[in-house]
Amino acid sequence: MLLKGLALSLVSSMAWCVLFNVPVRTIFAGGIAGMVGYVVYSLLPLLNAEVLLSTFVSAAIVSLLSQVMSIFLRVPSTNFSVAGIIPLVPGSLAYKAMLAFVNNDYIGGITLATKTMMVAGAIASGLIFGISVVTIVKGARHAGKRAQ
Repeated sequence: MLLKGLALSLVSSMAWCVLFNVPVRTIFAGGIAGMVGYVVYSLLPLLNAEVLLSTFVSAAIVSLLSQVMSIFLRVPSTNFSVAGIIPLVPGSLAYKAMLAFVNNDYIGGITLATKTMMVAGAIASGLIFGISVVTIVKGARHAGKRAQ
């Protein structure tokens, strides 16, 4: 099951790279970012982590990986981070929330919609966290050079 998820996350992330017209030489790297995010998201629940924590950590790792790959491949990190979070997007949860509203189950719909927004917030927070860590590290490195 994990192998199937790895393959699907790789293919879906690479498809989003193609959709967003990233340079051809970076398409596979975008797929790797999505696959790494999926691996982290899949393995953390085995360590008794909640869904929100798994989503946050995997989005943060995707963001950090995107920053590193952007330095090595000399392209914007957005090329990798957008494709990398695609396997994390709570699409089925949002679908179930809308389906509950259509079926007049308003309490269930509100519950599922709230969970969807919390997962989306965890993705956004993880991406911002990764960018912040890289920015702080770069700033500290440059501050050390200025102090000399």
